[in-house]
Amino acid sequence: MGAYSEQMEITRKRATIAIVVVVVVIAALIALYVAYERWSPYDETDLERWIDDLGPWGPIIYILVFAGSMLFAPVPTAPLPVLAATAFGGALGFLYTITATAIGSSICFVLARKLGRPALRRLMSEAAIEKVDALGERLGIRLLIVLRLFPVAGVDYVSYAAGLTQMRFLPYFAISVLASAPILGLAAVLGEGVRRNWVIAVAALGAILVFFAIPIAWVAWRRSRERRAAETATGEATPAAQPNEAEGG
Repeated sequence: MGAYSEQMEITRKRATIAIVVVVVVIAALIALYVAYERWSPYDETDLERWIDDLGPWGPIIYILVFAGSMLFAPVPTAPLPVLAATAFGGALGFLYTITATAIGSSICFVLARKLGRPALRRLMSEAAIEKVDALGERLGIRLLIVLRLFPVAGVDYVSYAAGLTQMRFLPYFAISVLASAPILGLAAVLGEGVRRNWVIAVAALGAILVFFAIPIAWVAWRRSRERRAAETATGEATPAAQPNEAEGG
């Protein structure tokens, strides 16, 4: 019971930190965009023209950068989906990001599966390896779904950890892509809103906060249920002990 509660407390702490990080990152991106619009000598049309001039290289460069950044934990990737939607538009930004996620998470999985933990130690810090090991000890299909839906543990850490387990690649790949879609979709809506309509951006930001609050609410509910069950068990055990005490008197 104690170990379970400690694990749930860590999960709640990580979820809370993730929400704070998401809010800070998004607020910083919005502030940068406002500063760009107000003081930059270039307007949005210039930015769109520059992206168009890159032609097919623009999406290719973005996909390679995003997928490559996943290989070097803990390089942060959270701002990139929003920036992609701002640069390419919501639909294309989502498409490019989900493609990069599929590529990057697959490479991490294969590297861990083929090369093993000794090779990962040469690519990652000791702290990162310890986090991968901790995830790998309890990672299964259900936990993978949760961690892809709510990426509080880091996509790269989870990908490496999955490669060190007995999990098959195809289920891992399908879950990694499909379960990542909701949060990446919200990020795309946010980026499109920042680009086109601030009302949509604020609504998307609110949706992201609610989405990341779900794990905290679930953990709080589970802890409350466990506490009530423990209190009920204690209450039932106490009356049973009273007759023995009376007899002893």
